[in-house]
Amino acid sequence: MTFFSRIGAAGLLALACAAAPATAQDTPLEAIGDYHMHIQGPGASAEFRRLKAANPKIFEMMSDDMMHDRTGADALKTLDSSGVRQGTLLSVAYTFASPLMVPPPADIAGLTRAENAYNVEAGLASGGRLKAFISVNPIWPGAMAELAYWRDRPGVDGLKLHMANSHFDPRSSADVEKLAGVFDFARKAALPIAIHVRNAKDYTTDDARTFIDKVLSKAGDLPVQIAHGGSWGGLDQATVDTLSLYADAIERKAPGTKNLVIELALVVVDKKTDPALAASFAKVMRRIGMDRFILGSDWPAIYGPAEYYALLRTQIPLEQDEWRTIFANEAPYFRHPRGH
Repeated sequence: MTFFSRIGAAGLLALACAAAPATAQDTPLEAIGDYHMHIQGPGASAEFRRLKAANPKIFEMMSDDMMHDRTGADALKTLDSSGVRQGTLLSVAYTFASPLMVPPPADIAGLTRAENAYNVEAGLASGGRLKAFISVNPIWPGAMAELAYWRDRPGVDGLKLHMANSHFDPRSSADVEKLAGVFDFARKAALPIAIHVRNAKDYTTDDARTFIDKVLSKAGDLPVQIAHGGSWGGLDQATVDTLSLYADAIERKAPGTKNLVIELALVVVDKKTDPALAASFAKVMRRIGMDRFILGSDWPAIYGPAEYYALLRTQIPLEQDEWRTIFANEAPYFRHPRGH
């Protein structure tokens, strides 16, 4: 498992960039946003380099940019070069309390606070183009104190949670209770959530139902963004099955689904996506409705937005009008910022 729980094959970037026959999907579309981007400060960069030196496989197939500081200005340049107007900065502060950090950093709380501040400051300096999400490992004992610190501070647009990186166990009642508590806090604080839900390759429909019934239900009308189309990077049958459960929940108007959106960062990772799985995924997307899907690239993990969005269109068989809808969709927290 890579550090951000991505999966891929050797030659990933070469495959993604390889020339393909011209199709209707090559027609240019203008994307409004990239709602899954990462910058990082010097504390995160130093810890990532330390971790990579100890265990290089954790970062397998990840861009070397993950080892270096990136600023809000870098994110804006990336958006500009892709013709994208706005983006969401998802803090990587949750990584300091990750069990993957062996040995753990000496000052988890201090590093977490500094990284979240780095993200918030970048958002505030962006002139409204970047929304900044803080982050915590919800299983970490210091999580609620960190959330309380940021609750009413300017520039905090949401909360990022990463269940794989946090080693969340959906079959642990204690872990589920902690995560549900974080969702309850976020609802009361009007703090939108972006969440990488899937924790492992062997993720089951029972695990997904636990999240929908016991955690997502705590969100109320809060905007919740499901990262990676419900996958953990890449498209497999578990991803399709999970997306089907979100469709079921939306259809029955289950608690927490009113402002639920599905973000498509790294749903595909190369040009070898199984066509049958891609067709099944597209079928479930139609059940949910294209108005609930938003774009994201997970920059700079593998791709920038323009490159990834072009790849996505070659791999998921949607009609041009359907893609046009998705490319024009805004994340709900851009349409209705906190406090408005």
